[in-house]
Amino acid sequence: MKAFDAVSAYRFMERLVKEVGNRESGTDRERQAAHLIKAWFEEFGLVNVRMEEFEVQTSRILKEDVSLPDNTRLACAAVGNSLSTPPEGVEGEVVMLESFSPEALKKIEGKIAVLGMVPFQKDFEKILKATPLALIFPSRTPLTPTIYRSVRAEYVEKQNVPAVSMAHDDVLKVLKGPRRLRIITEVEKVTAKSQNVLGEVPGAVESEDILVGGHYDTVRNVLGAHDNAAGTAVVLELARIFAHEKLNRTLRVAAFGSEELGLRGSFYHAENSENTQNLKLCLDFDVHGILLGELSAVVLGPEEVKSLLSFTAKELGISLRLSSELGMGGSDHMPLAFYGVPSVMLSRTGGAAQIMHTDLEDLRWCGSEAFAPVGKLSQTLLERLLKAEELPFEKKIPNEIAKALEKRFEDSGIRKKAA
Repeated sequence: MKAFDAVSAYRFMERLVKEVGNRESGTDRERQAAHLIKAWFEEFGLVNVRMEEFEVQTSRILKEDVSLPDNTRLACAAVGNSLSTPPEGVEGEVVMLESFSPEALKKIEGKIAVLGMVPFQKDFEKILKATPLALIFPSRTPLTPTIYRSVRAEYVEKQNVPAVSMAHDDVLKVLKGPRRLRIITEVEKVTAKSQNVLGEVPGAVESEDILVGGHYDTVRNVLGAHDNAAGTAVVLELARIFAHEKLNRTLRVAAFGSEELGLRGSFYHAENSENTQNLKLCLDFDVHGILLGELSAVVLGPEEVKSLLSFTAKELGISLRLSSELGMGGSDHMPLAFYGVPSVMLSRTGGAAQIMHTDLEDLRWCGSEAFAPVGKLSQTLLERLLKAEELPFEKKIPNEIAKALEKRFEDSGIRKKAA
C-alpha cells in the first residue's frame, strides 16, 4: 500500500491554515473548513461521506478592554460565554484565588479574582456564589501572550460573571503594583451550528470498525496550526493512503467540530449508540506538526492496547511516551471512551505546544519531519488491526479508567445519556 507521506500531511495542515485560517467553533470559517475536508474525503474515494450537524451554545466577543488606574491599557481577551460588564465597566482591587476553601472564597467578594487554577464546574459555581466583580485567567507560563478561552456554557446557565484572559506577565505586574484594574467587556451569547465530517473505507467484517479522528476547529483569532490543523492533517493523510485498500474491518474517518467548546462534536457522535455499537477502537490525533517535541499516547482502554502500541513503537524505533492518565486537558478520545470504546490520543508534546490558543500558534514552529513518527506508527498499527484475522484486545474500559472518566465529566457537569 501507499506509505504515509509526511510532506503530504504538512501540506494538508498548511492549506487549512493558509486557505481557511481561524476556524473558531460554530462560525462560517469552521463550516468552510468542514466543506474543504469533506471535498478531500470525496477526492480520496471514501464512501458514505457526510456531515453530522449539531447545535452549540457559544458567544461572540464585541468589546474587551483592561486598564490600570492611570488609564494604561493592558492586552486582554474576554472569555467566551462570560458575562458582559456594564458599559462603564467594573473597577476594583485585584486579588489571587489559590483555593476553593470557604475562607479563600470570602476574600474575593466584590473584588477582581485572579484564578491560580482552571476550575471544574462544581468549583466554578463556588466562585460565582462568592460574587467577585470579575475573573482573570492568566496565561500558562511567563513570556507567553494572552490565551483565548471560553467557559462551558453549562457552567453559567444559572449565574455568570465578567471574565478576561491576560498574559502571565501583565497579571504579575498588576499584583506587584497597583493591584487595581478596570475591565470592560461585551459578550453576545449565540446558538450556532457546528458539524463533524465523516467518511469510511469499507471492510468485510461488519461489527469491528476502527475510527481515526481529530478536531479541526480552533479558538477565536488563532490560526491553530498544531492545535489542530496538524492532527486533522494526520487523519487526512491516513484516509488518503487507506482509501482503496482491501480491509477486513471498516475504517471510519472523522473530523470533529467544536472540540474547543468542550468536546462537542465527539460527544454528539459518541452519544448516538449507532455510532459506537460496532466500534472497537478510536485513534484521536490532537496537537501535531511541531518540530521540537516528542510523541506521546494516552490509552483509555485495556492493557493489551497499551502493550500493542509500545511493541509497535519499539519495533519501528519510535520513541513513545505512554500513559493512561486523563491529565488536566481533554480531547476527543475521552467521549468515545466514556461511551465504552477503547480510545487512544496520540499527540506531540513539549516545545510550541505550550503556546496553544495564543496568537503565536502558527506554522513557524512546524515542519513535515514532525509528521513522520506519528505517520509511521499509525499506519503500521492500523494496517495490522484493519487486516488482522482477530483483534488482539477486547472492547472494554478498565474499571479505574471508567471511574476516572465519570468523575471528570461529572465535575464538568456532564452525565452519560441513556441508551
